[in-house]
Amino acid sequence: MSKIPYDFSQQSTTLVHICCSVDSHHFLTQLKEKYPQKAFCGYFYNPNIHPYEEYLMRLKDVQRSCEMLGIPLIEGEYDLQEWLKGARGLEDEPEKGERCSYCFDYRLEKSAKIAQQTHCIEFTTTLLASPMKSQNELFSQGEAIAQKYQLGFLPIDVRSNGGTQIQNQLAKEANLYRQNYCGCIFALQKQREAANKISLELLSSLNTPKSSSNLPALRLKIFQTREELEKSNKPYQSIKRKILHYQLIQGLLTQEGKAIPSFICNYSILPKKTKAKIEFWDNGIGYANKEGIMFLEFEPLREYLVKDSFEQLLKEGLATHKQSDLRHKLYPYGFFTSPIIILQEAFIGNFTLEIQSHLQEEFLEDFIPSNAKNPLIFK
Repeated sequence: MSKIPYDFSQQSTTLVHICCSVDSHHFLTQLKEKYPQKAFCGYFYNPNIHPYEEYLMRLKDVQRSCEMLGIPLIEGEYDLQEWLKGARGLEDEPEKGERCSYCFDYRLEKSAKIAQQTHCIEFTTTLLASPMKSQNELFSQGEAIAQKYQLGFLPIDVRSNGGTQIQNQLAKEANLYRQNYCGCIFALQKQREAANKISLELLSSLNTPKSSSNLPALRLKIFQTREELEKSNKPYQSIKRKILHYQLIQGLLTQEGKAIPSFICNYSILPKKTKAKIEFWDNGIGYANKEGIMFLEFEPLREYLVKDSFEQLLKEGLATHKQSDLRHKLYPYGFFTSPIIILQEAFIGNFTLEIQSHLQEEFLEDFIPSNAKNPLIFK
């Protein structure tokens, strides 16, 4: 059950179901302007959002937005499995189809129950602010559910008269997180397929820390920079960076059919399963006779990697910037894409290497401190 820290029986309060910060920031601002006599409480309830790191990213941004606006917030349950059960048979429905109607009803029904529990007199939803949603359908569904629970439903149009443009401007000024898909796994997959991309949000890389192993986790980590800057009252600018994102999906190194524990570094590209031979070792580096494959012994790298053991490297992964720096140190004359494999100890002879990876262009937001002295030091 949701933890309900509020009881609004002593004041007339409107519960506002919140889907994301971009919609809610404008929506709540409009509510406060148009209904100055009303009190509002936010309710973040979106079990449709997948994966969990994406859910957490949106929740944290909504918490930040509500704090900026002085609006109390209730966090709903993340009952993803229950939501998925109800979506069975609707997986292939288009945007604004039956699956979306089910999703609206699911969240609005729960919002009405929470409104009852907290003694709110009515409820509404920031889904009304989204240009991707049918406003008339939401008005109708909201009113029907409100009547079922003896509540009022507050219909408000924040899109007309340039509302969407104002919403985008407010989101930019507040440096809000602008997600690039609605939320559910089905919409995500269809959107990525239409763009001839794979859903990297649903895949975790094998060689990076959990805090950045998939795109939502990486975005969440980057947004911590914004949080730190704001806590320190430091001005900053937000920018977007276009990156070539590498995802290690699977890797296997074998010798005579026996697997050899190994750490495969980012941007190791191998088009197919390859049989090769280590030609020689020199200063802890082994050179193979195919695809420019390089092997590195762990022990000489221990201090550089800041890992106590090879097992720790395999378990925790290695930060992306460390992997990129290592690749550049090994070959500084071009972007080196041959496989780089870290081993606990050297071996000689023939081996077989398989690497499944994916490269895809993605956009990531970044936050740059204003007037920072010497942000880059060139030596």
